[in-house]
Amino acid sequence: MIGVALLGATGSIGASTLAVLRQHRDRFRLVAVAVRSNWEALLPIIAEFGPQVCAIEDEQAALSLSAAMSRHHPRVEVVAGRDAASIAATCAGAQLVVAGISGFAGLPSTWAAVAAGKQVLLANKEALVASGNLLLNMARQSGASVLPIDSEHNAAYQCANGLHCDKSRVRAITLTASGGPFRQRSLESFASITPEEACKHPTWSMGRKISVDSATLMNKGLEVIEASLLFDRPASDVHVLIHPTSTVHALVEFVDGSILAHLGPADMQVPIAHALAQAASNLGTQIERLPLDVPPLSLSALGALQFFDVEPQRFPALGLAYAALRQGQGACLALNAANEVAVAAFLSGELRYTDVVPVVADSMARADLTNPGDINEVFARDVGVRAIAGDLVAARRTA
Repeated sequence: MIGVALLGATGSIGASTLAVLRQHRDRFRLVAVAVRSNWEALLPIIAEFGPQVCAIEDEQAALSLSAAMSRHHPRVEVVAGRDAASIAATCAGAQLVVAGISGFAGLPSTWAAVAAGKQVLLANKEALVASGNLLLNMARQSGASVLPIDSEHNAAYQCANGLHCDKSRVRAITLTASGGPFRQRSLESFASITPEEACKHPTWSMGRKISVDSATLMNKGLEVIEASLLFDRPASDVHVLIHPTSTVHALVEFVDGSILAHLGPADMQVPIAHALAQAASNLGTQIERLPLDVPPLSLSALGALQFFDVEPQRFPALGLAYAALRQGQGACLALNAANEVAVAAFLSGELRYTDVVPVVADSMARADLTNPGDINEVFARDVGVRAIAGDLVAARRTA
């Protein structure tokens, strides 16, 4: 039995992970969960899986959970505060950590898991974008494995047979994007796009922030940076194509001209199950594939696979992400921090949709883009960029 810590247990990645664990109770045991504040959503998870540690950042929510646990599950340890998720990530019983807390907020616990030498299943692209090779170097020092569970990166991992994509073997990696809900909408109407419209992703069920990122294609830009770091390839070797049905998740082109493509249903259980099997193998339990109860992909029903180039004027966020990747780690950190502020402002009605990418670009123009020297500088730099972006949002709001 392999112990699993699930960070972000009540989010979309958490739900998909629990669905996989539910089908493989003989191999994996949920030993720790972490959430920010949603203690009530933890109750059925605790009742079903019986984790030993429940971590909640919000201390008042932790008190509420503790009161409920004392009546029904007195053996569950509840930990609270800013370091709660890191405590769950490093608990002794967890050999494997699913890093599913979204945004920069997931970096401390992801870093803790990597530093502790865990098998880390990485869904939090922002953690890697912000910390870059600092995180990957820590993994090499601690003996941790970082396995991608973003559908695109996991697909590239499967096609390339691992993260080893040196130029003697692999020519390029292509990530696909659905194009989001505005792929064919008139550009003249973009200023009137509402948060509700931006959150209606055509193929994936996701949280509000990542749905907006998918609409702007900033999510794909962050994934390009993530792919460059994970597979150690320059920006010029990581490509993006619009693929509306999200059937092909990634393609890997080899030096002999061959291209391997990963096809599968648009269900996060698939990459999570693959990464769980890889992590189990790393731990000495030989599992090649975990069977899943997901609807099979019908190619005859699909009929055709369509791919399109990205329109720069429709999706300027992608070009901004490529520019940040070429400039260096400090620029990538600034890109992510400013984007989180701008998207939050859009979702709260403070910014128009067409202001999101300009706020990010203006923030980067004003920020310190030198590369951070250590993880503490990453956290400090993030605070600084957020302050810049906040001022820019305020200025546009009052203009």
